[in-house]
Amino acid sequence: MTASITGVDSVDGQVPPGRPFVSLVIPTYNESANIAELLNQLSGALPAQVPCEVIFVDDSTDDTPAVITAAARTSRLVVSVLHREVPLGGLGGAVAMGLRQAAAPWIVVMDADLQHPPTLVPELVAAGQRAEADLVVATRYAGGGSRAGLDGGFRKFASGGSTALAKLVFWRELSRVSDPMSGFFAVRSDALNADVLRPLGYKILLELIVRCRILGITEVPYQFQDRFAGESKANLGEGLRFLKHLMVLRFSSATSTLIHLARPSRRTANTSMQEAHAAEVQ
Repeated sequence: MTASITGVDSVDGQVPPGRPFVSLVIPTYNESANIAELLNQLSGALPAQVPCEVIFVDDSTDDTPAVITAAARTSRLVVSVLHREVPLGGLGGAVAMGLRQAAAPWIVVMDADLQHPPTLVPELVAAGQRAEADLVVATRYAGGGSRAGLDGGFRKFASGGSTALAKLVFWRELSRVSDPMSGFFAVRSDALNADVLRPLGYKILLELIVRCRILGITEVPYQFQDRFAGESKANLGEGLRFLKHLMVLRFSSATSTLIHLARPSRRTANTSMQEAHAAEVQ
């Protein structure tokens, strides 16, 4: 039977001994007050028989790395923390680093503030297995999903506006994605090429879909929760960074497509070489 994160089936034989079946990549910036509760909820949500690892990639200026290290000692999960002295690429850069470190065939990216419910993690992976998809997006905008946890009218306007703009600019790539701004998703490691990612700011999912050219996508609706502790890091500066990222991504995507179209196919190249060789013989 196919391995299932829900715990109904066994994952024995699905991954090599000692290798996790799911890697969770969680970027953090001054989230010390959320760590203990996050790991507690993840421990309750993830089946004990499914090997998982939790990778925190930290850009904090407070004691968050020390809090993670302390919490890891009492967690049943395998927990590691990578602290970046220079936060290149912002939150998206932290996620990209975590993607490169992940050892599992399935990688789940989520925030540390508990606005992404840990109980949904098993369902994201299970949905990907059922649909044989490469990417599973937790969506606030389809199938009964909700963005209720967004605090304030500005954040709701910014979220809706950035979503609409991204879908307008990348209408083809995002035709089956209702929430391209989601920070909560599961992706097959085989579908990734983390080395091509050039994130800038918070929105790594759009970067991943466009640069890795992921086609097999499904969605799972969810209710966006209130923060457990702390304050949102979203601000006007992040909005401006998103606009810059969108333009850079659009230009690089168009350039990549033109290069791909201009490059002769292997069959065409082989035919040309054969014709040249025949002319030399004559």
